[in-house]
Amino acid sequence: MSSHRLNEEKERSPCLEAQDISVKMFGSQRRIALDVLLVCWGLGTWLGVNGLFVQLPLLVERLPEQWALPSSMAVAIQFANIGLLIYACIRKVTRISDAFCIYGLLGIGTAALFLNAFLYSETAVIGGTERSIAFLVLTFFVALVGCTSSVLFYPYLRHYREMYLATYLVGEGLSGFIPSILALIQGIGGEPECVLSADNSTMNAIYPPARFDSRIFIILLGLLSALSLTSFCILHNYSGFSSERVKESAAAKEEEATLPRESLYRAKWVGLMALMASLNALFNGVMPSVQSYSCMPYGTQAYHLAVTLGAMANPVACLAGVWLRPVAGRWLGAALALAAALLTYILVTAARSPAPPLHDHTAGAVLVVFCWVAASGLISYARMWVYGWARRGGARGMRVCGAVGQAGSAVGSLTLFLIINYTSIFQQAQVCPMHI
Repeated sequence: MSSHRLNEEKERSPCLEAQDISVKMFGSQRRIALDVLLVCWGLGTWLGVNGLFVQLPLLVERLPEQWALPSSMAVAIQFANIGLLIYACIRKVTRISDAFCIYGLLGIGTAALFLNAFLYSETAVIGGTERSIAFLVLTFFVALVGCTSSVLFYPYLRHYREMYLATYLVGEGLSGFIPSILALIQGIGGEPECVLSADNSTMNAIYPPARFDSRIFIILLGLLSALSLTSFCILHNYSGFSSERVKESAAAKEEEATLPRESLYRAKWVGLMALMASLNALFNGVMPSVQSYSCMPYGTQAYHLAVTLGAMANPVACLAGVWLRPVAGRWLGAALALAAALLTYILVTAARSPAPPLHDHTAGAVLVVFCWVAASGLISYARMWVYGWARRGGARGMRVCGAVGQAGSAVGSLTLFLIINYTSIFQQAQVCPMHI
């Protein structure tokens, strides 16, 4: 290949590579069985985390942290970023294969989900306060899969033809979509009813049951995670897919070695990494932590819809980034400006809890749900856009982008945890009066 062709390939927009993938998706000869396995494997990435988040409308009513539970859960998930360090240490001191690490990671995530199904309601008193220790600890182990997948699962895909990246991304998108569908089927059981206590001294909230309880829901997540693990076992060991694997010839290696490496310290790279850190701080830290305060004053149904439909907007936006022509930078800027306006309204509703704007009107509930769904979709698409751009830096650029994003998520989560638990900015409403 000529140097002119190399430079031409290097200067192409990486977002257009996603469009190229869509062409290959339907225009190339492929193994459908391999597509199915890749989708099922990708399903296991963020399945546990997304599934537990969409279950929050039920869990905040029953666990002692109540509206502060999402902020504690977000911190537990960010602690799971230690998986990145553990993986780096393992790679440095051993020659263990990535496949073996993937086996272990999916096995841990699957076991943690099944244990959580039976232990999530177990609490312990720490510092005089009742805490959902079992739920939060097991959530940490569930989150290890998602937090580590960005540096472990993506590199493994290099063993297969490029067109199969799209089907893996479909599975990753379904890790948020399928739990949301299950949550919509499950329902929330309706608004709570206030009844007198046995001694007629207080009013207690009685929550109508959902179609099936959280235990069944989490067991279903565990079964889906087991499907992901089984799919990867077949994917890695079945010799019938050898024709779909990438064969690295000496010439290809030599050609790759001639490609110049773009510096990640250039202004455009620093700016994009700052954008990725900010987007993840909002999406994985700030937004999940304040969602209960923003939505619960409008009713449990509004909270339920904001969580489930917002979770569905994430994979839809990611799939749009894979199969549709990427927007120009100026349109991305306009989308981010709109997202900023939506987030401003979301933060206003959370800060003014338990009496946010229009909290006693149906229009208020509709507006807050719309803001959550639209903001989730716009930010998800923006993150997909940045990840596509980061492919210009090769594996190194993708790893840096992933690490920066995780750092932003951690900062956002820890900041909101401290604000919610140690200040009075966000207030929880009383479902029923304490005394009659």
